[in-house]
Amino acid sequence: MRQRQNSTTPPADNNNVNQPPKIWNRWLATSIVFLILFLIVTVLVVSRVSQAFDASYSLIINNTSLGSGLTTIMVLASEYGREYFWVPIVAFMLVFGKRDTKMLAVELAALFVVGIVAGEVTKLIIFRERPSETLAPRIILRVPPDTDSSYPSGHALMVSIGAIFSLAKFRKKLVASLFTIEAGIVCYSRIYVGMHYPLDVVSGIFLGGFIVFAGLLVLEKYLNRYLGVLTDTLSKAFRWAFFSI
Repeated sequence: MRQRQNSTTPPADNNNVNQPPKIWNRWLATSIVFLILFLIVTVLVVSRVSQAFDASYSLIINNTSLGSGLTTIMVLASEYGREYFWVPIVAFMLVFGKRDTKMLAVELAALFVVGIVAGEVTKLIIFRERPSETLAPRIILRVPPDTDSSYPSGHALMVSIGAIFSLAKFRKKLVASLFTIEAGIVCYSRIYVGMHYPLDVVSGIFLGGFIVFAGLLVLEKYLNRYLGVLTDTLSKAFRWAFFSI
């Protein structure tokens, strides 16, 4: 009888142990590395030490023609590769995934929210003109212009959160690899279409990595008990909304 009770113990209970899992220590260390890299890039950008490098490679990437077909792909990736790609992914996981997948969707959604806030706050603190403004007329602007800060790249930040999270948490590494390729295309496209300097994109990737691993540490070490309840609530809401359409 005792053996049967042990076999039905929910896996989540195994997280309530005295010693934190080793993966928590790895997540902490990795988040610190990403944060340091982000701060280094930020210092280089703010001090304008990297401006000549950034301007040079912006022009090289932007002025290198990829042909009409690949240029169209780059424009589509730049315009639709962020929320139009990742929001449906999260929604699909919540509606059709198993419970573990639904919990991953909730974690990823939470990280996206943190990413949005962190990106907007950073843009308010550090204003950097976009290359389409500072390098005109040598830069080729292939999408409608934005007027907010170029630093960091919000597209790179968000797609990097999705890609890095999938690499860290998804069991199906093929899916994670495809998401990573999509994120890489979006990141490159933001430079190619004339919207960002290379270090804008690099900083977005580093900030995204910090948010993923620091966020996973907080969510799974301190907020794990609430994830299940929130997952069940959101899953029911999404399923009701989806099937009532």
